[in-house]
Amino acid sequence: MDLKQLKYFRAVVDHGSFRKAANMLHISPPALSLSIKGLEAELSVTLLDRKPGRVLATSFGHSLYASAKEIQKNVQTALDNLNEIRGIGSGKLAIGILPYGIPSTMGRLIGQFSERYPNLEIHIGIGSASFLGERLRSGEFDFMVSELQDSISGDEFEQEPLFRLRYGLVVGPKHPLAGKRNLTLKRIMDYPLAYARTWRAVLENWNQTFIDEGIDPPRPSIGEATDDFFINLVAYSNTVAVLPMAGSFTDAIESGQLAELHVPKVNWASTVALLYRADETLSPDARLLRDETRAALTTLNP
Repeated sequence: MDLKQLKYFRAVVDHGSFRKAANMLHISPPALSLSIKGLEAELSVTLLDRKPGRVLATSFGHSLYASAKEIQKNVQTALDNLNEIRGIGSGKLAIGILPYGIPSTMGRLIGQFSERYPNLEIHIGIGSASFLGERLRSGEFDFMVSELQDSISGDEFEQEPLFRLRYGLVVGPKHPLAGKRNLTLKRIMDYPLAYARTWRAVLENWNQTFIDEGIDPPRPSIGEATDDFFINLVAYSNTVAVLPMAGSFTDAIESGQLAELHVPKVNWASTVALLYRADETLSPDARLLRDETRAALTTLNP
């Protein structure tokens, strides 16, 4: 039994659902279920009563929940005391993140971090990989989370791949193509296609996918935009958008606000990485947030 298992167990009890708890924890429901089953096997008791539509704690589960809550509280208090001695939680730091795919995950992480360290001043910069890279070079950011690009690679930076970011073709729920299977790119091109200019720079197999279908790779139609912009653009028009399958976009698909198209030959992806200057010593605050960012985002790997 370890702290992660206790955290996972408490999340399931709090949410009454493996799916909701997994979404909050940024892991897959099967992985969460496997962790809880392992905990039950280790303790030789049934902790959860898995009812249709609802998961409830058994008497053993209620007992463990109370103990787990106290254990986690004591561990966090110990960590906070150590961090106070190390000078964490009273300085300033700045980070850069992409405007799409991960802001919702990072927002939750930074919000929780700020609650733990209310005296810490955190500045967030949002923009394209090239925009963020220039500010990392200038020392404006302590670290950044970005898709890998040649323009920000080299010995100047440390780069830690975090997860693969898949891209898909997405439409609104009332779009003529919504719900149709085995679509072709030629059929897709009958409708306006939207994607950000920087996305094309990081998508693998982009040009070749169109060339193989006898289509000239399309030109960019939108420079930079936020998640909300693309969600509303697609939801209220016949536009087909190329969107990263993460964060608020997948939330919009799960809620029915958007629909992903099934195009068998589309296999677009990029690598999201943690980047920081190789020759720079990060402050204790920045190192801690960087490490927690790494832990949170690596769980997004499919």
